[in-house]
Amino acid sequence: MSAFSKSVLFLSMLTVLSWNSSVLGEIVSIRNTMKGKETLNLHCKSKDDDLGQHVLQFNQTFQWKFNPSVFADTLFFCSFQWGNSALVRYDVYVEDRDEGICKVCLWYVKEDGLCRQESNHLSCYKWN
Repeated sequence: MSAFSKSVLFLSMLTVLSWNSSVLGEIVSIRNTMKGKETLNLHCKSKDDDLGQHVLQFNQTFQWKFNPSVFADTLFFCSFQWGNSALVRYDVYVEDRDEGICKVCLWYVKEDGLCRQESNHLSCYKWN
């Protein structure tokens, strides 16, 4: 196969892969499930996108859709604050951690940490 043919094949494959990821994308969803029905303030961003500050009442959800990087380095993190609590931060999407685990990453915010829906169970993580 000539170098030109290999280049055309490579570019074609790259185009198909990027088209598939842009059609499918990933979704992160964050729900306020504080037991005391506290109002939750959150601010989410990546290195490229600032999703702004949001206020969630009990059981309200904030979500966004995005296309992961072809370099597998997509990262979204959020800071959380409620009542008189200190500001806490968590990486809600780390591509090399979450790819294949959740296409729709559903997070439930609790007083002691975050829980993520994984298949038929919740995986919970304490605040750092």
